[in-house]
Amino acid sequence: MRLSLLPKALVAFAFSAALGPAHAVEMAFTTVAYSANPNCGAQCPRIMQASGQITKETPQAFLEFARREIQKPGLINVLLIHSPGGSVNASMTMGRVLRKLGTVVVVAQAMETQKLSARAAGKQHNGLPENLRFVSGTCASACVYALAGGTKRVVPPESRVAVHRMAGNVGQIDPATREYQSLQIYAGESELNALNAYIEQMGVSTELVDVAESVPHEDARVLTTREMQALKLAKPKL
Repeated sequence: MRLSLLPKALVAFAFSAALGPAHAVEMAFTTVAYSANPNCGAQCPRIMQASGQITKETPQAFLEFARREIQKPGLINVLLIHSPGGSVNASMTMGRVLRKLGTVVVVAQAMETQKLSARAAGKQHNGLPENLRFVSGTCASACVYALAGGTKRVVPPESRVAVHRMAGNVGQIDPATREYQSLQIYAGESELNALNAYIEQMGVSTELVDVAESVPHEDARVLTTREMQALKLAKPKL
């Protein structure tokens, strides 16, 4: 069964105020109803949602999730993503999966109103169930490379995309003190070449990698809407 196309109404929704950053738990996938009709039952339109950290298991987990959901009626080929980042290699693999599936990626979340304050919940969005709202999301660090895989990429003004330099930790025993040390290592030429090749393949400017690598790993730079458009990374709406 083919996935349904993105409803035009989705891009007209207003997003509620930003929430806190994504918790660093492994990415999980769900679907959320995309219909205000309480009687549509199993035929209700649904969109996909991903929240959490991207690990080496994430791409395969998402592929299996998508394959299961495709078999059910009403799946819309849209993924809402909210993530603090994770593995760069896994993010690139996930991006390739998203591109192969032809998925539209939106940095946002869908949350039940009972989990939001009255102010954040705001008014009901047309086309959504009464108890559901779109709220802002965060795509930080390695998440940006998964985002790049979307056939179309949307970052509403209320959502955030943040980048910084790639880094990893390795442990070793100090031969002088016999104490355990955790050392931070950075990407070498081969890793950066592979990342640049992937970004170019996705149709995004390789300047994105230059920008990210110029920001210390301990910090983060939030990209503006204008910067994301200039980098061909995302638009504020379709």
